[in-house]
Amino acid sequence: MSDAVAIGDGIFQITVPMTHNPLGSTLVYAMESPGGIVLVDAGWDGDEGWEGLTGGLESVGHSITEVEGVVLTHFHPDHTGLCGRVRDASGAWIAMHEADHEMFRFMSASHDAVWVTDQQENMVRAGAPQEHRDAFGAAALGKPPAGPESAPDRTLTDGEVIALAGRNLRVAFTPGHTPGHACFYLEDADVMFTGDHVLQKTTPHVGNFVYPIEERDALAEFMDSLRRVQSMGITRGLGAHGLPITDLPGRAKELVEHHEERLDHLYDAFGDDELTLWQVAERMKWYRPWSDFHPLARNMAVSEAAAHLRHLVTREQVGQVPGSEPARFARR
Repeated sequence: MSDAVAIGDGIFQITVPMTHNPLGSTLVYAMESPGGIVLVDAGWDGDEGWEGLTGGLESVGHSITEVEGVVLTHFHPDHTGLCGRVRDASGAWIAMHEADHEMFRFMSASHDAVWVTDQQENMVRAGAPQEHRDAFGAAALGKPPAGPESAPDRTLTDGEVIALAGRNLRVAFTPGHTPGHACFYLEDADVMFTGDHVLQKTTPHVGNFVYPIEERDALAEFMDSLRRVQSMGITRGLGAHGLPITDLPGRAKELVEHHEERLDHLYDAFGDDELTLWQVAERMKWYRPWSDFHPLARNMAVSEAAAHLRHLVTREQVGQVPGSEPARFARR
């Protein structure tokens, strides 16, 4: 049975399931366009997801063959995975902000032994113990979560307009969750498709993946993008996971405040110690004990710690200890 519904303003919401993933599903949105249907995101690749997407469209009176194009909020596989199947079925174009094109190519590369070794060397720079590097290597080998057949063939830019049937969908560049994350808002309705930038309940992941520290300040980008959304005068948000957001500016403000609290907690957690990035991650507040994290989830947590550490460095509250190997950081 398909889980799809018309939610008003000419928007159809389709729940596309994910097998063996704690998120459970991705919410894909469909709207009529001059050439058929435009989708916001596509969902995770898999037979269950494909049945959810195609069946959902059919339940609201449309077909996968009608899809003219897919606009992607960002490159993650629960949003891009089915793009290849959609394009094969309908000839649709696939569009993503230019800043995420390279990220998609990296994600879709083979997760072979060379790739795993590169990731483990990155973990060495974070100060990860050997046992954790080994555990990551054992868990990470395998098929990439989204293949090159789903690659976007069109580039989106901030402010660009996607034509719908008698109205427009406009791109709002909102980097942070990924370098090229984009939201989309209907110009004739008080609604924005927020992808993973703003979610009704979940706090979106924000990470830096070059250890121990990289030039990009992902958390600064994310909070600046949240403030932009706050200022746009749009009340309702439709995220890729969870319930609709009834107060989009208020929810964006809550997320900024959440990260300010985490930054304050992390600064206090340093005390007088010199910490590697891995030790920074161990001291951060998480929703469960650090020891309970799956090796892949632990690496995602380290990336989130790296983003918060990077921002403390930007604010000159924390600095790198000269000559330390692996790199260590301390309060200033």
